[in-house]
Amino acid sequence: MPTDAPLAHSFDVVVIGTGGAGLACAIEAAARGARVAVLDASDAVGGTAAGAGGGTCIAGSPLQERLGLADSVDLALEDWARWGGDTADLDWAEAYLRASVPELFEPLAAAGVRWIGVNGHEGNRVPRWHRPAGGGRAVMAALERRARMLPTIAWLLGHRVERLVLEGGRVTGVHARSGEREVELRARAVVVATGGFNNDPEMVAEHATAAAGAERVLLGGGAGARGEGHRMLRDAGARFTELDAVWMYPYATPDDLDPEGRRGLALRGIDGDVWINDGGHRFHDESLRGGATGTAALLDQPNGRCWSVFDARIAARLVIADPHYTDGSTPIRKRVEAFLRRSPFVASASSAAELAARIDVDAVALGDALSQVNSAVGAGAERDPVFGKPLAGLDALDEAPFFAVRLHPMARKNLGGVRTDLACRVLDEHGRPIDGLFAAGEVAGMAGGRINGRAALEGRRSGRASTAAWSPAAASPADGPERDGLPCIRTSRTLHGRRRSRHP
Repeated sequence: MPTDAPLAHSFDVVVIGTGGAGLACAIEAAARGARVAVLDASDAVGGTAAGAGGGTCIAGSPLQERLGLADSVDLALEDWARWGGDTADLDWAEAYLRASVPELFEPLAAAGVRWIGVNGHEGNRVPRWHRPAGGGRAVMAALERRARMLPTIAWLLGHRVERLVLEGGRVTGVHARSGEREVELRARAVVVATGGFNNDPEMVAEHATAAAGAERVLLGGGAGARGEGHRMLRDAGARFTELDAVWMYPYATPDDLDPEGRRGLALRGIDGDVWINDGGHRFHDESLRGGATGTAALLDQPNGRCWSVFDARIAARLVIADPHYTDGSTPIRKRVEAFLRRSPFVASASSAAELAARIDVDAVALGDALSQVNSAVGAGAERDPVFGKPLAGLDALDEAPFFAVRLHPMARKNLGGVRTDLACRVLDEHGRPIDGLFAAGEVAGMAGGRINGRAALEGRRSGRASTAAWSPAAASPADGPERDGLPCIRTSRTLHGRRRSRHP
């Protein structure tokens, strides 16, 4: 495929991947005077980030202040340490939190991103999950616009990097292919920002060991999240840690349009539902539906699966987090409704008893599950009496038709990855930096819990550090201790209810 700029064969920095980390790195390096080549196997820019919600953990932002939310880096760091325990990586945590406003919130706002709200999530005493208008697609569009303005960036889309070039223990470039055309690019620094492996069934099966007893684990990574960067880095002698730390969503159902039957769809906007197991019984507070307690509860059920049961009111709010079903962050209602009619993993009925028969669960048990919530809502209770689910703002589940959607765990993010230091330099098996090699984003274990914005921070840091690798006057890399791939507030303590160790 032709490049977007005349192809030179020698660059200061080569960036592999056009997700949040890759574009942030390219922008930072080019702004510091580097000649940058950006490669991606896809013809489109954005990676997994373009199809994600785009939410970012930010502490002490102007938006929080406007909303009356008193937050600070110190408070967020306390949450991180408390939730992470002795496995929390506080070096990266503090670096991230202190940079979250000046290096993420403000630059993205200046690039055109509109921050429209702040959500609260488990483990955080203050809501700090910042939501952008238009989701991840809007964030990536803003980064791409900025990158396209920089004349020293050459774009090689549709070019799959097959291997890193090593000479004398140093990475000196990449070997790539576009169709029948091969190209070898020389570089003083190479940044691997290829994302995770959650669209690779073999790697998910190997590493998602927490779900070993589940009937199935759905794939939830972007189209390019096939672990290609992991394999390149391993061939270069890099050290990996916590690859089994796979963050799984519990609120996913199989994508009936996927011809291979492996992809999952994340379901949002249905927080008033009830979850029942194959016996028809509730087993969990459904408001805790994230990848920590929600996934742990799901995996504790027979075959690691359950049904999400809701009524017509909730069905009208259902959001399917997939580009086929959304226009930016706006649901395409006709397609969502068609999914509810079409999917073999969805049942509907005019009564709860009829629904129980259609999904083959005990009708009395399902009736009890619904009445637990409905009776408490009708009585004006703050919480349901069985699992303590908060009921404020919820309606009774009593408007036909009723729906049941089969839920399975879906591998979405990789919390472990290649080991790097605070300058994003890739470390070998002995903990030494591999000359000329950097990594950022999910391939380095960035994506987890509530800090997805760290991809952009790592991208900026790797951009500075890779620039400094060839021009010491251009930047001062933030040297520091190495870190694991488990940075998140939520899962550096536990992964789906299981204690993690700091070292591999």
